[in-house]
Amino acid sequence: KSLLEAYPDQRGLNGALYQAAVIESALGNVDQAYEHLKELTRIDGAVADAYLRLMEMAMEKQDWKVCRWAAECYLAVNPLLGRAYEILMMANEGLQDTEAAIEAGKNVVKLNPLDPAKAHYQLARLLHPADPEEARTHVLLALEEAPRYREAQNLLLSIHQLTQPTAPRQEAASETSSPQAQ
Repeated sequence: KSLLEAYPDQRGLNGALYQAAVIESALGNVDQAYEHLKELTRIDGAVADAYLRLMEMAMEKQDWKVCRWAAECYLAVNPLLGRAYEILMMANEGLQDTEAAIEAGKNVVKLNPLDPAKAHYQLARLLHPADPEEARTHVLLALEEAPRYREAQNLLLSIHQLTQPTAPRQEAASETSSPQAQ
């Protein structure tokens, strides 16, 4: 506390703000650690580890604005971390910015994610209402990775029902019932 009072704007991972965040987190004071990390990332743009921890904490709190901001700042420093794009996708989805969430999801699948089935499924889920054909492609890629992925199977059925015209089914039903009536 005395270091924070003496050096409130000290930057870096060895500075008072980051050390206070680590200590508060270890003591279980998550809210105070969160505030220290927000302050540190506000004054020091070169602390990638702090951005990473802030993203995770903001995601847990569902503070989507801070989550998106921290992910974007981290990606400005290191644009090749798939986890940051996953978090950015969730944050944008939480903020109802579907287009930005789709863009982040496309980056996730490009970066060879740890769970490709989940990544393709999440992207397909976001694409489903706007672009059913591209959603179908990604849900099929998810099912290629994990054939028993129940949510992906259900999404594929939903996409199929959305894209199939209803008139041929009714005609087919009337054709099959008319020979039986005679």
